[in-house]
Amino acid sequence: MSDSVLNTRDLTVQFGGLRAVNSVSLSCRAGQLTGLIGPNGAGKTTFVDAITGFLPKNTTGSIELDGEEVSGLAAHRLANRGLTRTWQTLELFDDISVRSNLAVASHRLTFTGAVRDYFHPSRAEGRVDEVIDTLGLGSIVDRKPRELSQGQLKLVGVGRALASSSTRILLLDEPAAGLDKNETAWFGAQLRNLVSQGYTLLLIDHDMGLVLNVCDYVHMLVYGELVVSGPPETMRSHPEVIGAYLGHRERA
Repeated sequence: MSDSVLNTRDLTVQFGGLRAVNSVSLSCRAGQLTGLIGPNGAGKTTFVDAITGFLPKNTTGSIELDGEEVSGLAAHRLANRGLTRTWQTLELFDDISVRSNLAVASHRLTFTGAVRDYFHPSRAEGRVDEVIDTLGLGSIVDRKPRELSQGQLKLVGVGRALASSSTRILLLDEPAAGLDKNETAWFGAQLRNLVSQGYTLLLIDHDMGLVLNVCDYVHMLVYGELVVSGPPETMRSHPEVIGAYLGHRERA
């Protein structure tokens, strides 16, 4: 699709005799929030690891970013092209400020990029300021991570990913894990705000309520296979979705 930022075709991830992701083909359209759901063990995180370059020896199939084939590129090269992600564990630096955490992430993941940022720090600083404004982090930029709520920490994690490069698409891997109901709703609103500013997001989460409430389009994996896709209003009542989450769907 010409308006798709990310496409996979027949993406497969295999570990010995175990096929964790089986021939998955999906698209993420520009300026939309796409969801990827599935029960625990469905292969969601493995899928993200594969398309972001962390499982090159285990992955086959095609990955396209803005219509360009990027299969086989190293993780840091994909990140520098704008295919960025968050992690389930935040791993922020607790002893430095939020701004400093973002500044560390803003440096290019190459030797020449680091040298360039050293001699022209305004470029990196400008990217950090842009992320702070985009996410509304101005009130907490001088605070340290240990002083923040869990929801704020998750948002800083998103900011760190955005600061790392000129993001074309951001993959969010279980970003709401550990949040209570109110924090999850607040965090979902922040993601919608990003989309309203033109960002393209892929949200991977086991919280079906969050995904169906904030996404424009949703895909579901079960046992590593893409079993159904559609808008949230269709997915809410789809037998495959209901069966997977209520435990009624049996593996063939």
